[in-house]
Amino acid sequence: MLVVPEKLIDRVLKTVDRNELIGLTADLVRTNSVWDPVAGTGEKSVAKMIAQWAEKKGFQVNLDDVAPHRLNVIMQWSFGSGSRTLLFEGHTDVVTPGDVSAWKYDPFGAKIVGNRMYGRGTCDTKGNLAAMLIAMAALKRSGIVLNGTIIGGALCDEEDQMLGVKDFIQRGYADTITGAVICEPQDGFICTSQKGAIRARYSIIGKMAHGAMPLSGLSTAPAVSRVIENLLQFELDAVKTFGKDDLLGWPSITPTVIQAPSSGIPQLNVLPGQADILVDVRTIPVQSHPEIINRLSDVASNVQKEAKQHYRGYDQLLDITSRRQNIRVEMEILTDRPCTQTDPEDPVVRAAHWATRFITGKEPEYEGVPGSTDGTYLWALKNIPIVTIGAGDRQVPHQVDEWVDLYQLYRTAQIYALTALNYLTEA
Repeated sequence: MLVVPEKLIDRVLKTVDRNELIGLTADLVRTNSVWDPVAGTGEKSVAKMIAQWAEKKGFQVNLDDVAPHRLNVIMQWSFGSGSRTLLFEGHTDVVTPGDVSAWKYDPFGAKIVGNRMYGRGTCDTKGNLAAMLIAMAALKRSGIVLNGTIIGGALCDEEDQMLGVKDFIQRGYADTITGAVICEPQDGFICTSQKGAIRARYSIIGKMAHGAMPLSGLSTAPAVSRVIENLLQFELDAVKTFGKDDLLGWPSITPTVIQAPSSGIPQLNVLPGQADILVDVRTIPVQSHPEIINRLSDVASNVQKEAKQHYRGYDQLLDITSRRQNIRVEMEILTDRPCTQTDPEDPVVRAAHWATRFITGKEPEYEGVPGSTDGTYLWALKNIPIVTIGAGDRQVPHQVDEWVDLYQLYRTAQIYALTALNYLTEA
């Protein structure tokens, strides 16, 4: 492993300003960037704030329109003519706080209590976004001559369709990147793999009717229950067949939304004409996504046959001859994101390993990312080695009273700075 001169390490660490980090994190959290077109909030304000901050620090900055009111901020600084380009990537969007009255602290207040900062995005991932920005600025401010370039990507829409990273790749920014640090809350673990994700929608189309006269309609309920039972069996089969991944844990197939009617207002005395089931599939590397998608499709066709048979038998029992058993079950794939695996011996992983060990004084622990990140597309579409590291308890994102430990966040900024120092120091 590359040994970086101690005088360079000290020079970089002296420029990582803890107060500046806390202040920047607070500014980011106080800027509401929940994507909500109805409420008029999104990433635009926070993106412009980051761009202004980066310009003041002397970075070359591009502000790109990804979609209406959704912007990417791309910051760049060349330390020399070396062949390596390191990307630090964090996202600017945050999920909804939900019921604000359930929060003890203002979700956009950045309240500090003890050594914790509370607020939506403190953990996922505005704290880590601030840490990467402070690390980049510190390395630049140190004046150390290195070989290669740093790119910082503050990207939009990571929490939904990942439009930001797709736009980043499409514009060619990723073409020269040789390694990427994905700045997400992983509690200090070094993560070299990520679960894959397949999201699907089942639509069960029956016939709307009065609740007191259900035989004049066609209930979606029998098919809904069968879809769920089939998915639970599918998950059990996957667990038995593929087992538990050492870093990523178990595969899962989770119905997350069951909605009937699929749109409009539900009423107790109305038999809904359509029901939707949204399914979140999380995979481990030994699984085949095409095979999973085929089985998800088979669930739809098999349940449709079973539901029609159910109604034929039921109508025969009740001597009903006028009802058509034309229930339909359709399946649509919404997203398909592969698992990622980076070689632990890749230079970007080794750089993160060295930096983590230096700052913590302990041998780093390795884990896998239970979800997918923007790094999924960088790895899958551009073959960029990625390592995911960052501050924050991995169970805290998207919860009420989200928080981040400020000491861990400061150490993370130091780790980011030393990772870049190691990666861009010529061996």
